[in-house]
Amino acid sequence: MEQLPTAATSGRAGYPVPAMRRFRVYAFDPLASTSLETAIFNDAVISLPWEEAWEAPLSVGPSGEYLEVVDFDPASGLFYAPIDPNDPLLLAQDGLPPSEGRPQFHQQMAYAVAMKTIHNFERALGRKVLWSPLKPADGNYDALVDDGYVQKLRIYPHALREDNAYYSPDKKALLFGYFRAGDAPGARSLPGGWVFTCLSHDVIAHETTHAILDGIHNRFIEASTLDSLAFHEAFADTVALLQHFTMEGAVRHELAAHGGQLRVRDLLSGLAKQFADARGMAGALREGIDVADPKTDPVSGAYASAIDPHERGAFLVAAVFDAFVTIFERRSGDLMRMFANTTQPGADMHPDLVARLAGEAAKAADHMLRICVRALDYVPPVDLRFGEFLRAMITADADLVPDDPLRYRLAIAEAFRRRGIFPHSIASMAPDSLMWESPEIIEPGLSACHFNPAVRLNVDPEWRRPKIWRQALDNQQKLWGWLSREAAKNPKWESLLGIQLSADAPQTIGRSQRTGLPAVEVHSVRVARRAGPDGQDLRQLVIEVTQRRRAFLDPDVQAQADRGEARTDPTDMDFEFRGGCTMLVDLRDWTIRYAIRKNIMDDGRLQTQRDFRSGATEDALRALYFGDQANRPGAEPFAMLHRG
Repeated sequence: MEQLPTAATSGRAGYPVPAMRRFRVYAFDPLASTSLETAIFNDAVISLPWEEAWEAPLSVGPSGEYLEVVDFDPASGLFYAPIDPNDPLLLAQDGLPPSEGRPQFHQQMAYAVAMKTIHNFERALGRKVLWSPLKPADGNYDALVDDGYVQKLRIYPHALREDNAYYSPDKKALLFGYFRAGDAPGARSLPGGWVFTCLSHDVIAHETTHAILDGIHNRFIEASTLDSLAFHEAFADTVALLQHFTMEGAVRHELAAHGGQLRVRDLLSGLAKQFADARGMAGALREGIDVADPKTDPVSGAYASAIDPHERGAFLVAAVFDAFVTIFERRSGDLMRMFANTTQPGADMHPDLVARLAGEAAKAADHMLRICVRALDYVPPVDLRFGEFLRAMITADADLVPDDPLRYRLAIAEAFRRRGIFPHSIASMAPDSLMWESPEIIEPGLSACHFNPAVRLNVDPEWRRPKIWRQALDNQQKLWGWLSREAAKNPKWESLLGIQLSADAPQTIGRSQRTGLPAVEVHSVRVARRAGPDGQDLRQLVIEVTQRRRAFLDPDVQAQADRGEARTDPTDMDFEFRGGCTMLVDLRDWTIRYAIRKNIMDDGRLQTQRDFRSGATEDALRALYFGDQANRPGAEPFAMLHRG
């Protein structure tokens, strides 16, 4: 008998490999399962792509390509038995069912939500996620570290017996705490009951985002302004909020309950409700909605006067969430008009209409999340301001999606304007004015430079993350050498990159021990390939170059030190001042598309940082949350930030 053809497979016994792995999780947190109204959708399932042949297989822990769960509880001195995600009994039922009392479910949920967050970033970035490298002994990246590659980020579900959770840049780990709930009047949590932060969908996504962001921009944990203090927190909150809309059951329920409206404070707009409830707070830990009426402008000075990082970051979160809701309303306007015209006042929405609205909400949230994540490649490498992130969002979206029929970019600009978040040195808040300028405006003659023939970078596709890391490291070394040898001969490169390369640079600019010339740090050379909705194929090289300068609070002392007349010790300074550039190179013709600079010789920016560091309140907050030692081994900046 002739053998029947079989499908291509790499599975055991000739069976096809599943496309996805499924893990059961809480859609929000255990508190939502204690109410009849929300319990019906809080038991959710996350689908993750099955491991590819070039990825590490998922094993006990869980431990996979990106993450390794290690469940040691220091307070109890216990190692909890790890879950085996490949056990047939668990595969048959999408993992363990949600349970507050089973440590193995804690492991499962922390892993699944963290992996979902990673995949959301990779779809938007157009490349693999890499963790921040191991730090050199002195905490600086002037010398590239050959063995700095970090394969897996560790997750400790029960690392702390306190009401905290944080990402540790030094340990390359996510540490989740657990604590006893209080007995505040009106609280829904069991008084004295245990609350596990590793069971909060929002907390896991938030901490994972900190780790991913640190892998992309490892200078963003340095405090230079109030915005730089707040950005990490605000961005992590934004990702956690927008991921709510991947939970289909919850989105349908909330839309049906509120007549198809999203401008209401509910489960979808708030973060970490169980955490807040257990600490005696009303509502959520933080909210995505700041004003009820989107047409009402808040007091223009509210953002400018906000000092606390969480308070200040809330303006960025609210701006993004406002823009998302506006886009959803535009996408679903026809459906809502038909509903209003064909039903009696007060009538319930038809389930089919609710399903359509939920689909539009999920699509709008996914678009907004991708815009925010792609914008990370369009920001300066140091000293980020919220207004610059707005420009990055607009430019990143216009690069990939030139046509904007639903006016996404205008909705984003309007949401930032309503909160008083404005970039510097722009003609207007119109989207075309907000885009970063092309290099010929900065430095004529370099915009059409064919970059690669001069540097000879390798951009061939790699699939395995260790090889991607090695390729990036090799490219960093090539670019560093070229900047040191060739670019220093052309003063136009100094202007374009915002750094100093020549021997007559101010003496406060850090010097290379090998050459005696100004030292340059090449933080990253990343290849990105992004696909647009209409078949656009955008291939870019994202390069970050930074430089250090010794800075002094007294401008007269600064001038003397720049000339080499005083304070000549390379370690003598009041603080470090950084400059540099993010370059986006079009891989189709190797031209420089954008050069997003923070000039190392910008005296106005230097004075702004002096003011920030010398102000009593601001300086105290800076020292409390990050401090001058934040980027050195052993520091835990996010632990203190979250306790605050």
